[in-house]
Amino acid sequence: MEYVSVAEARNMSGLRLALSAGTPGPWSISARAMFDIKKVPYAPVLQVVMDPNMELVEWTGRRNAPVAVYNDEPAEDGWLEITNMAERLGSGPSLFPDDPLDRALAVGLSAELCGHGGFAWSRRLTMTSSGPALQAGKAAGRQSMMAQYGARPGAGDGAEDRCIGILKAFAAQLHRQHDAGRDYLVGDRLSLADVHWACFSQLVGALGPKDFTMPDQMRAIYSSVSDRLAAALDPILMEHRMRIFREYIGLPMEC
Repeated sequence: MEYVSVAEARNMSGLRLALSAGTPGPWSISARAMFDIKKVPYAPVLQVVMDPNMELVEWTGRRNAPVAVYNDEPAEDGWLEITNMAERLGSGPSLFPDDPLDRALAVGLSAELCGHGGFAWSRRLTMTSSGPALQAGKAAGRQSMMAQYGARPGAGDGAEDRCIGILKAFAAQLHRQHDAGRDYLVGDRLSLADVHWACFSQLVGALGPKDFTMPDQMRAIYSSVSDRLAAALDPILMEHRMRIFREYIGLPMEC
């Protein structure tokens, strides 16, 4: 992917999307997917993980990615706000189910993956507390990063249990849908929940080198799971993510 600098992006019109370069961060990957599926062109803007990114802060008020800026509108960085922006600017079938209860379920499932205290937040705590992630990172940089992510003493207590609970809930929902003859997490068409699951599933098993170009170190971190997490990964979960990537998001990808 060819990134533009913040200075270049500020002089451009249309959609500019700040992304974590070289890192398969699920929030960035899912933001890309939303705009790609809705056929919204954008200029990818360079954001460097764990760097101050002062130019990005000056422009958008945010240090982390993703951050979406459309023309002169205020910057957006929330997973739901970015999805709503893709809906507003894009074309094709809506990523939000028509039925209000189905819509609430789809948004709620995405919140379980993307939101504070959810799957990704909890999985990040388990990844950075032991194993390859701990060995690979600089201790001071890692501590600073985790503090900015809201990790406090005791924050990791029960993190793996939360991940396991969410994986089991998603598997159960897919089984219910399949039993009803449906191929999606909610309703009978693609929703934001399907897209978020496909992108966030990499936190428990990165896509292979032919499907997703990423540093080997990151692939090792993302794919290092405990026996308990591995046992919670019902095959239906990864089968679903691969179908969503192949049919809607597109492969191969690079970060």
